[in-house]
Amino acid sequence: MEFSRIAFAKKDGIVQITLNRPDRRNALSPRMAEELTQALRGIEGDREVRVVVLRGADGHFCSGGDLAPDDMPEDANPDLAPASPAAAVLDLMNRIYGDAIRTLHGFPKPVVALVEGVAAGAGANLAFACDLVYAAQSARFSEIFVKRGISLDCGGSWLLPRLIGLQKAKELAFFGDFISADEAHNAGLVTQVYEDDSFESSAAERIATLATRAPVALTQIKQSLHRSMELGLSEALEIEAVSQAALTATEDAAEGMRAFMEKREPRFLGR
Repeated sequence: MEFSRIAFAKKDGIVQITLNRPDRRNALSPRMAEELTQALRGIEGDREVRVVVLRGADGHFCSGGDLAPDDMPEDANPDLAPASPAAAVLDLMNRIYGDAIRTLHGFPKPVVALVEGVAAGAGANLAFACDLVYAAQSARFSEIFVKRGISLDCGGSWLLPRLIGLQKAKELAFFGDFISADEAHNAGLVTQVYEDDSFESSAAERIATLATRAPVALTQIKQSLHRSMELGLSEALEIEAVSQAALTATEDAAEGMRAFMEKREPRFLGR
């Protein structure tokens, strides 16, 4: 796969996708969002992929959305913008940005955001759509939309209440202030904060450990947790029972039991 707005690398079962517009602090343009969707869809069925890492180039995660006219996707409708700016934004939000967030959040394997520098607006919500968020101590987050006279996008109105509750979500969205990595962690938006000088090594170690976990089980666990947000307890228990029954028949489950009995680390193969 060839991209111009993201960088893509795969090694030892870990795919790293880097938002790559450093001159704009990796602002999320429509073309970048489209390439992110393409990259994720291209590896959904790749059994060698255990974990996806999403980060930004040159010390910043993503400074927000950028509807730059020179960075539109190839299939953008040029007739919409001059005739109706609102129609053009609606098309981009639903078709381009919406697809990227839906694909990211629904990706079947764990997705980890590595956040350095700024994660603002659409960039913050891009991180929050991931399964885990590891942040450098100096990272900053903001739902900056209200300061630009616009509303939440890229899933913020759905993600924030589920992650931190309605009251805290309103506070962040109403004021649009930047918060520190520690504040984001205390609120429940960030999984772990690492000192700047050890950020790379500490996060890499954690991600490498995640890549050793049983991939089929991880997919089932992620799906179950996501679905539980919309279900009652009885329905969640039924889903757990079905998942458990299916997983106990896998080679990975047998390997997990052997490893436990032999007092060693399991070697999962994803089947």
